[in-house]
Amino acid sequence: MKTALKIAAGLGAISALSGLASTAYAQNTASATATGSATIVQSISVTASSNLGFGTIVKPTTGASTISVSSTGNSRSITGGGNAVGANGAGVSSASFLVQGEGGSAISVTVPTTFNMTSGTDSLVVTTTSTTTAGNLSGSIGAQGSFTVGVGGSFPLATNTASGAYSGNLVVTAQYN
Repeated sequence: MKTALKIAAGLGAISALSGLASTAYAQNTASATATGSATIVQSISVTASSNLGFGTIVKPTTGASTISVSSTGNSRSITGGGNAVGANGAGVSSASFLVQGEGGSAISVTVPTTFNMTSGTDSLVVTTTSTTTAGNLSGSIGAQGSFTVGVGGSFPLATNTASGAYSGNLVVTAQYN
């Protein structure tokens, strides 16, 4: 009986000690909620409404001239020390690009600083100017909006510039901001 009491007492002590050694756990899971959202807009497009035209120019017999077309209209100027002459005003125009997309959206427009016009193996480097390179499309979200960008340019014309009909691609791009 004494042995049974000793065993019971020993088991009671072990049981008490194991209660002290048990680990108490705090909350072991947590959660949070986030929402998902999306704004869907119309695709953006760029259309050339008019081309950049310098018209016909008689090259200088002395010196060099700069031939320029304004980005805001159909006007050409000839400056510099040369005696180049505009043959007539026909074919003179600034380039115009129509950007369309989701109304009220902010956009940026990329106009290259230069582009090449070639005639055979001869080349003219045109330096561009533009009316703007950023803005908001007209209208509001849910409707189509538009934005117009004018592009002009200039190039040097010297006595040794080869005669010919020069042309090249002026690529303008637009993107949503």
